Amino acid sequence: MSHIRLENVSKVFDVTPSEAAQALKLLEQGMSSSEVREQTGYSVGLYDINLSIEAGELHCVMGLSGSGKSTLIRHINRLIDPTEGKIWIDTQHSVGTPDYLDSAEQLSDQPNVINVLSLSDKPLQKFRQNNVSMVFQHFGLVPHMTVIQNVAYGLRVRKMPKSERHEIARHWLHEVGLEGIESSYPDELSGGMQQRVGLARALAVDTPIILMDEAFSALDPLIRGQLQDQLLELQHKLNKTIVFITHDIDEAIKLGSRISILNGGRLVQTGTPQQLQDNPADAYVERFMVARG
Repeated sequence: MSHIRLENVSKVFDVTPSEAAQALKLLEQGMSSSEVREQTGYSVGLYDINLSIEAGELHCVMGLSGSGKSTLIRHINRLIDPTEGKIWIDTQHSVGTPDYLDSAEQLSDQPNVINVLSLSDKPLQKFRQNNVSMVFQHFGLVPHMTVIQNVAYGLRVRKMPKSERHEIARHWLHEVGLEGIESSYPDELSGGMQQRVGLARALAVDTPIILMDEAFSALDPLIRGQLQDQLLELQHKLNKTIVFITHDIDEAIKLGSRISILNGGRLVQTGTPQQLQDNPADAYVERFMVARG
């Protein structure tokens, strides 16, 4: 069953509804996003994305810079709202009771599956706390907080007692190989250590969905490879639904059970690494597969 499903999702940035409609009509007629920008000045992030991600899947989304991959991942937790479309999330995997269900559009035959776009501010906040955590490219740690405070921050937001949340934080610091640095501050750590803290913070809140936006791309190749191995090991134990954004085909093939490739805001192809290798949808996908290694 799909854990995350994007249905006809399009995003045109910073435009009025009539301008968005004009841009989408041009895209429907076959114009590329760059051609729409050249003709109208409107910036297209995504166009007509239909994508299902299964529960427990490590799904990689990749493409060149400007392809829309970071825009896509930010739609899942509504850091960005689409111009058109729906974003369905199966909340049966939520941490705690999903008491925001009654305020959301639901599938008639699957009431736990909600359209996240139908949530108002407070239910959306609760949805995020119980369903989605995020690991950023540039770590996103709070500089004036210690390592243990950073890792426990999401649990603090849930009003968990300090002793309990720190116990959980210590567990996840151990899991990512960072015992003994609980009292350190982020600026005292290497880049790889900071990213491990970010990963521990995402794991500590135990949300069923983890979004990782170019999480390892700022690291040197050796540390990057180690973190990839650690992520795969953790995923084997935890079976989270992970959406991993990357521009590196080797990383996508190593990590992803399936890969989605974007080009100019359009979803070109989704498949296993072997499917993409054997049957690329077009020359763009083929270039990625030929370039690997």
